[in-house]
Formats: sequence, C-alpha cells, structure tokens
Amino acid sequence: MTHHPLRARDYLGHMLDAVGQIQTYTRGKSASDFLSDRLLQDGVVRNVEVLGEASRNLLSAVPDATTKYPGIPFAAIYAMRNQLSHGYFVIDLDVVWKVIERDIPDLRKELEAAIAILDKPPTV
Repeated sequence: MTHHPLRARDYLGHMLDAVGQIQTYTRGKSASDFLSDRLLQDGVVRNVEVLGEASRNLLSAVPDATTKYPGIPFAAIYAMRNQLSHGYFVIDLDVVWKVIERDIPDLRKELEAAIAILDKPPTV
C-alpha cells in the first residue's frame, strides 16, 4: 500500500469511523455488560485494532502528524492495537473498558477537529 500525505484525511476518517463504531456498540452499556458479552468485546477490539492500524498508516504518510495533531496519541493507539492483536490471549478487558469511557470521547473530538482543519478550504 502506498502511503501519501494526501491520504491523511482518509486515515483520520478511518479512525473516526472506528471511534463511532465503538461508541455505537457501547452506547447504554455498562462495564458489566461489556465484560459479559463476547460479541460486544469482539466488535470493540476489532475497531481498536482499526484505530491503531490507521494511526500507524497516518504516521507513515505524515511523519510530523504528532506535531500537527498533538491531541491525538498516535503511538499509544498503535501500541494498544499491537497489544490486542499480538497479545490476544491476555487481553485485559477492564483496561479496554476504561479506554472506552475515559479516552474515546476526547479522541473523537480531536479527530473531528483535525478533519475539520483538513476539510477547511484554503484561503487565497
């Protein structure tokens, strides 16, 4: 796959879509619901993996992304993706739930802001 800076908008969009899916799946759910529902866990974990992969792709396409979008913790997102993907047999679902509650809402705001900047027409 070719990584090109013009794809930054695409990768941010993929990340926002994954956040939206996580929020849709977990809306109205409690930690107990999450911990007892394997299908819900699978849907959330899959979308965290998408978040991480899109994060890595964005960093490859736009090496200064951490400077351009300082509110988005790209490295941490990718690290969580790796932990879930490669450490699938030892996933700490309590940690995943805490990320959903604590980090996903702010991440959504940061992604929306970054996309809004990219979507803003250039001034002449």
